[in-house]
Amino acid sequence: MSLKLESWPARTATFTLPMRYSLWGPSDKGVVIALHGYQDHALSMMKRIGWWEKELPFQVLAINAPFPVPIWTADGFKEAYAWYFRDTDRGFTIVSPNETALRVYELIQSLGLQKKPTMIFGFSQGGYLAPFLGPHLENLRGIVSLGSGYPMEPYKSLKPTYIFGLHGDRDERIPCDKSAEAHAALLAQGFKGEFIVLRGLTHKVDPQAEPIVRRLLEEHLS
Repeated sequence: MSLKLESWPARTATFTLPMRYSLWGPSDKGVVIALHGYQDHALSMMKRIGWWEKELPFQVLAINAPFPVPIWTADGFKEAYAWYFRDTDRGFTIVSPNETALRVYELIQSLGLQKKPTMIFGFSQGGYLAPFLGPHLENLRGIVSLGSGYPMEPYKSLKPTYIFGLHGDRDERIPCDKSAEAHAALLAQGFKGEFIVLRGLTHKVDPQAEPIVRRLLEEHLS
C-alpha cells in the first residue's frame, strides 16, 4: 500500500458548505471584494484592517471562505477557514482555486454586484485567489494584495489591469523579495501597478497598511 495519501483511490462526495458574507457601504459606489488569508476568517480581517463598523467611501463585500481549517489552542478550537487545498510542489489538489473562484462569483452574482466597478483586496491566500476570481468580474478595476505572491500562470487568464502589491519586509511566511520579483514579472507582461514595501511588518493584516489600501481602492473605483 502506498504511503502517499494522494495516490489512494478516491470517490467524489458532495457536501453543503456555507459561504458567509457581510455587505455594507454606499450602494451607489464601487464594491471591494475582501478575501481573507488561510486559517483566518472575514470578520477577523475586517477588524484588523480597521474597517468593521466603519463608514467607508465604497461598498465592501467581505466573504468568508467555505472550508473549515480550525486551529487547536489551549482554550479549544479557533474558528478558521481556507479558500482551497492544493500543494503545487507535490502537484496535489483536493479543491482547486478555479472551483472556489467560480463559487465566489456565483455569490457575487446572486447579490447583483457582478456589473459594478470592482476592486479585489486579498490577504495572503486571498491574494492568491484574486487572479482566479478576476476573469469572472465584468468591471474589474484592479487587485490590491497584502502579504501575497504573484505566480504567473493564473494571471495569464486575466486581462491587463492594475495589480498593487503591499508586503512587509519582515514577512516570515512569504518572502518579500520573491514577491517583489514575481510582481515585477507581471508588470513586464503589461500589467500596471506598484509594489510597496511596508517597513517592520510581518505576515499579518495590520492598520499600517490601511491608508495605502484605502487610497488605492478609492482611486480606482472613482
